[in-house]
Amino acid sequence: MGEVVIERKLPQDEDAEHGILGAIIIEAKGFEDVFDRLRPDDFSDTRRRLIYRTLRKLRESGKPTDSLALHNALVASGELEAAGGVSYTATLGDGLPRVCHPEYMAWLVKEKAIKRRVIHLADAIQQEAFEDNEISDAVLDHAIEQFSELARDREASRDDGQTHFDAAGQALMELGENPGPRIYSDVDELDRYTGGFRPGELVVITAETGSGKTLLAQQTRARACRDGFHSLFCSAEMLAPHLKRRELAAEADVAPAKMRRDDLLTPEDRQALLEAAAHECKLCRILDGELDLPRIRRIARAIKGKTGLELVVLDYDELIEAPGANEFEQQRNLARGAKSLAMELRCVVILISQLRKVLSGEDVRRPSLQRVYGTGAKVKHASIVILADREYVREMSGDEKEAQLFVLKNRDGRVGRINAAFDIRKLRFISREEHPGSEVRDHKAAATGEDES
Repeated sequence: MGEVVIERKLPQDEDAEHGILGAIIIEAKGFEDVFDRLRPDDFSDTRRRLIYRTLRKLRESGKPTDSLALHNALVASGELEAAGGVSYTATLGDGLPRVCHPEYMAWLVKEKAIKRRVIHLADAIQQEAFEDNEISDAVLDHAIEQFSELARDREASRDDGQTHFDAAGQALMELGENPGPRIYSDVDELDRYTGGFRPGELVVITAETGSGKTLLAQQTRARACRDGFHSLFCSAEMLAPHLKRRELAAEADVAPAKMRRDDLLTPEDRQALLEAAAHECKLCRILDGELDLPRIRRIARAIKGKTGLELVVLDYDELIEAPGANEFEQQRNLARGAKSLAMELRCVVILISQLRKVLSGEDVRRPSLQRVYGTGAKVKHASIVILADREYVREMSGDEKEAQLFVLKNRDGRVGRINAAFDIRKLRFISREEHPGSEVRDHKAAATGEDES
């Protein structure tokens, strides 16, 4: 889509934009909150965008944001003239009282900025619709995501909050409501910790290569299907037949190695596999190949409308294409997109994530969120974070049936270590009830790696 041309003057509040910059420079009461609410592109004027960006950098580096500091920073970057020169920057704090309301001015600036984005986006879609070619699903999906982003941005800019009285009343009313389906992992003790995964939640499952993170997601999907809840399994690592071979072998009680050596299959094995295949769900779906967020969202919405959808599995994060200038931005946008999908479709989204740092030393006994992740985006957006660990895979020694599951984050429940086991015949995690003494720590301890005092 080309550059959008709008004939009418776009919404803007020059006085509020000017006042915001002045409030920052004179450090008026409440100016700190402005940095949390506004982005540089919320300003309509190129000069003010540049000035605000410079003031943010000064603030982030712990430097003053007065007129002299702003002037020196613009001179150092060679952007003084682009920011309007001394004649403009020197007047920003003039006429602004020490007692002003930067929060209100920030709200005005944000409202105008959102209106401008709505106009540009709507006009771009209109131009696409006027073209002779059929409007593409990708364009529509992008528009839906952009409008959703604007709605979230606007919601985040409001800070009125809710009174404790109103929140308490709402909480009591929700007690009698149907919270929607719960998705269980089929590991009894893990399900007791989490209470089941609920609609709108993002669940992150992480582990070292080969430890079974995909298998844990697969058994969760299978349990959900048995409970009558349908899923979309997005596999960027394995093609659908490969994914199903492992499941069929487990269901038919056929040695997994035989699925790669079909010459070893006995007539009884083949019959058992046929019977297992005949009972497979005709509503749960697998999406494989090259995957990106728009494709996943588009197909998930379609399935939700046709047959219902309670679970989406994304396997795995580094193989799913997401927008971003670098890996950090891509991971952040993928995590945010996964959470957004969970909330929009009121389903559970499981994001499988490769462990960035090999567990060793103290990490083996009590891994923490900081040690496990290379980016905080997944931790921030996830309701539950689960780490699967098998010493046999990690160290190539020990009992291959031994396993541990760590609940590192659980927004509404317990965190800690679960002594589990791994069924090498069925390729699934199971509870190890003979060891009920799981180590349980509080949320702070899980985040810092410190024992509860």
